[in-house]
Amino acid sequence: MTPPDLCVVSYNTLNGGRDRDGSPHRLTTQLDMLKELAPDVLCLQEAKHWDENGSEQVNAVATALDMEPRLARSASHGCHLITLVRPPRVRFLRFYPDIAEGNFHHTVSRAILQVEGVETPLHVLHTHLDPFSPRDRVAEAGWLTPYGDRDDTLLVGDLNTEAPRDPEPTSWDWLPPTQYASHRIQHPDGSYGDLDKAAMSALLTAGFIDPAADLELPFARTAGHWHPGDRDHRSDYILTTNHLSWQMQSYTVIDTPRARDAADHLPVVARLRRTF
Repeated sequence: MTPPDLCVVSYNTLNGGRDRDGSPHRLTTQLDMLKELAPDVLCLQEAKHWDENGSEQVNAVATALDMEPRLARSASHGCHLITLVRPPRVRFLRFYPDIAEGNFHHTVSRAILQVEGVETPLHVLHTHLDPFSPRDRVAEAGWLTPYGDRDDTLLVGDLNTEAPRDPEPTSWDWLPPTQYASHRIQHPDGSYGDLDKAAMSALLTAGFIDPAADLELPFARTAGHWHPGDRDHRSDYILTTNHLSWQMQSYTVIDTPRARDAADHLPVVARLRRTF
């Protein structure tokens, strides 16, 4: 019997889903949304303060979603990563919270998962790339490119970079000059050019696949809706490799009024079907 489709979700919660006053209102909305999506594998970024009091919030979220969690602590800003799976359908075989030896602005974890009815383990790399430095993002991508030709591997998270085919801005009015260094190519003479997409280009060259491009899907933002005057763009991805023994059935961004109110990023949902 062919196993049912596998649902994988990536979502940046924005400060752990809490408002500036500490209210959990956004987190409640986020959990309601995630319950409806019913992911088998869920990768959450910016789980701020979730590690406190014996990871009380991590465990509360996992209980609410009927999932099993693993925490990867961030090196910066408390923006921890949480990887969750839904047993008995998916179980952790092994989990490595930092496979880059402290060299990421945040971190990158690796989960080796057993999917029920599937002999070959699924490997999930989960990260949140540097939001401030194109040079550092490329360096971080260098830790990930060796996995580009691995069997049954996904790269999931907020990569803070746009893809080569994504549209360039028609103007730069939306971006303050103080943030040019975080987002634009800088020429040897100090002037700035187009968006810096070098990290994503490195990943794609190494063998990772952007499903949105592979399926020739229309552009769909994952961020840009939160602040007035911001620009729609992609930052969040579920990348596959050429050696994935699962077929991408659908790849969508949940862009609804509820999702737009819940965080500055939108959930990305991939549904995979086992092919052999």
